[in-house]
Amino acid sequence: MKTRKRRLVLLVAAGLTLGGLAFCGNGQAYAAATNAPQSIRVGNSGDKWVTVSQGKIRSNIRGDADNANSGFHRCNIIKQDGKTGRDAYVFCIDWSKRAPSNRELVAQYQANGAVQWLVTDFTKGHNKSFESIDGVDKDDYDLADYWLYQIVIHMVASPNATYNGDKADAYMDQFDPGIRNKIYRLKAEALKHKNDSSSEIVLNSASLNFDPSSLNLGSGDLHGDNYEKGFTTKSNNMHDIQVHAKDSKYEKYLSGTRKNGSKIDLQNVNDGDNLKVSVPYKDAGKDGFSFQVKATGHWNKEARVAWIYGAGSEVQQVAKSTVKASTVPMNAETLMTVNVKPSLGRLTFIKKGTGNDNKDVLEGTQFELTSSDGFSQKQTAGQDGRVTFDNLPLGKKYHLKEVKQPNKNYNGNYDRDITELTGNNPQRDVDLGTLYNTKRYANFELDKKNVSGSGIAGAQFVLIKKTWGANFDYVSIEDAKKQALREVNGELVDGHADKSPYIATTNDQGKAYFNQVLLDDDFHDYYAVEIKSPNGYALGTKPIKLEKVGRTSPNVVKGEMTDTVQPIPTTGSETLLLEAVTVTTIVTLVVGYGYHESKKER
Repeated sequence: MKTRKRRLVLLVAAGLTLGGLAFCGNGQAYAAATNAPQSIRVGNSGDKWVTVSQGKIRSNIRGDADNANSGFHRCNIIKQDGKTGRDAYVFCIDWSKRAPSNRELVAQYQANGAVQWLVTDFTKGHNKSFESIDGVDKDDYDLADYWLYQIVIHMVASPNATYNGDKADAYMDQFDPGIRNKIYRLKAEALKHKNDSSSEIVLNSASLNFDPSSLNLGSGDLHGDNYEKGFTTKSNNMHDIQVHAKDSKYEKYLSGTRKNGSKIDLQNVNDGDNLKVSVPYKDAGKDGFSFQVKATGHWNKEARVAWIYGAGSEVQQVAKSTVKASTVPMNAETLMTVNVKPSLGRLTFIKKGTGNDNKDVLEGTQFELTSSDGFSQKQTAGQDGRVTFDNLPLGKKYHLKEVKQPNKNYNGNYDRDITELTGNNPQRDVDLGTLYNTKRYANFELDKKNVSGSGIAGAQFVLIKKTWGANFDYVSIEDAKKQALREVNGELVDGHADKSPYIATTNDQGKAYFNQVLLDDDFHDYYAVEIKSPNGYALGTKPIKLEKVGRTSPNVVKGEMTDTVQPIPTTGSETLLLEAVTVTTIVTLVVGYGYHESKKER
């Protein structure tokens, strides 16, 4: 760029020759503009200039010779051949060299952050860029703003370079205040941009995410051996997408298929591929776990940047807005949290005894459920006999054991393995139905009553066990004692002739009890034989038959005996005896007198 007066300096674009100004995204300067033009040709710029230093546009672009000497800092207007609009403008960056004209320029490197921001911000258009010059014809907006941005590019690209002894910021005090303020504001903003990421204009945004953003696996996702659920990656302008578990130990749970059904390589996942999390249910345990799946990829980035072009050292380099395509690794991970909340099993049953025709509810029976890995849970039968174990981790072999039986007629001896909650297709709700304890003891209750229905106290009985249906009617007291049940270790059993028979005596209500009579698998008839009656009552000679007693009998087997003999009173017995003797004497005397008189007559 040239001036027509000595004080009007030739403004030429400064090349980024100062150390550290070249753009360096990762410490390396770009060697070429990827898909940007590798060379550009600029038109004739020698007789085309513009200035707006006094707030009004002056230029010879339309051959305006009358204004040729008006305004400071006239800038050569440089455009790329074949381009129109703001994208055609080329900015000089070296203040000390002449501007190129009708030259073929070759791509060199990417401009530094400040210069790039100025070039790319200019391309946004009037009233969209950071600064713009109003007060000119609408048709001159691009040309006026070009002059404004060119001035600031000179100042930030080559601040120490001089032309004819002057720096690029010479004569600023002679500028229109409004224009001067715009220059300073624009310069201050440009210097804030230190790198390409803050100064380029991205033309295609990239996205990479999971659908859904989090994955919850639970009971509804249990299929056979595994909790399974699908997900996809959603990407835009991405390639070489990789999907992994953030913690490598969970990598085994990931798999998937492509849309055509082929198996996915997790090192190369496409947008919309069908991915899957599959967790063996045994791995979930009781409490479950969570892990994260990450996705990384490469962004097919396109951005508007400023590229430096040059043609040797005799002319200055220029900055040109262009589009750069590049591949950018996404260093940030896209994450999806997978929560595995395991399905928990349930075991339930009803606890009963065989007594009362299998109707005995064994309330209070306590069970313990255990597994080999230390799991333990206790539950107690309720009023209905129901026992329920909840929240049982699947995949375990459990053992169920009866540990407490409050009903003395039953022994707590039930135990079994529970295998339904493991295997290839575990059940989640196991109902064992009704579990029966075999009745071990029967209790007998005898009533002895008199003819008026009152209980007779003091009667003694023994109990004899006989084969069901066998004939048994009368037995002597001596034989009854020999056949009677004996008490051994708290149980009433037959045999054991070396022990005394167990004798039950009626209480004040006339009741006698035989408790803890040991049962076996067969039915038997039992006979209660009275071996001693209380004073004033006859001995009952017919045994009380208690028929078909076994494990399904009621808990208390009842029998009754009624004494048919009127008891002899014990009160006033001497008077009754005297009366009887007197009557007997009178009868004897009468009979003797009659016999004597009959002999005299003969």
